[in-house]
Amino acid sequence: MENQEVKLIPRQIREADYPTARFLSEKEQEKYRQEIQRYSEKARSSLDIPLKGSNLWKVLLLNQIGIRTATIPELEEALENGLSLKRTYEDGREVILRSKGDSYNSNDYVAKNLVKRLGIKRQIKTPLIITDLKPVEDENSDYGLIAQPTNQTKVIEASDFNHKNNGRRFRRINPDYSIEFDYKGSRTLYTRESGLSRLYLFGDLDLLADSSHLALSNSDGRVVIVSGEASAQKK
Repeated sequence: MENQEVKLIPRQIREADYPTARFLSEKEQEKYRQEIQRYSEKARSSLDIPLKGSNLWKVLLLNQIGIRTATIPELEEALENGLSLKRTYEDGREVILRSKGDSYNSNDYVAKNLVKRLGIKRQIKTPLIITDLKPVEDENSDYGLIAQPTNQTKVIEASDFNHKNNGRRFRRINPDYSIEFDYKGSRTLYTRESGLSRLYLFGDLDLLADSSHLALSNSDGRVVIVSGEASAQKK
């Protein structure tokens, strides 16, 4: 056809294998359910989340038992590639830290312990996104759990999550956690001024970085699983 247009996509890109994103399966949920039985009653109260539900502790433990969940940028990519995330919420596998303690009492112990283990001595002037943590039992925590670093943990300065941007509209979230703000955007960032928070996409695709309660869950929650590795990245 005379007016036909095609994109000139290189063969190595067309033929590459890319990671896939999907929702947690019943089989994976059962593996998770069996894993939480070894935890104390207090810790299980934070971890005992059904298939239709999500919180930070569930996401961290799933990764520890080899079921890799999506980061916030990967949730954004899954959304752009057609995974339906509206009317549900999805936790990323990272937290955001803005101060060395937290005015929300349940988080204060968790935040201070994390700061100590990361060796953060200076005041936190720019919000820090912390990836790849693991849940560890601690009876002194209101959750029965604390979040500890692993060998894969990264600490990323994320200035776009500063409280001055609370309520700003945006278009998308980039792989480096920067946010493309646009007053015409259909999505909104909500972020706290201080303390430790989970990160998740809400039902209207807003980005919530203001949730103090690390264990809160309801039936709208879903966990997104990432599997596979891009063959183009292996070269």
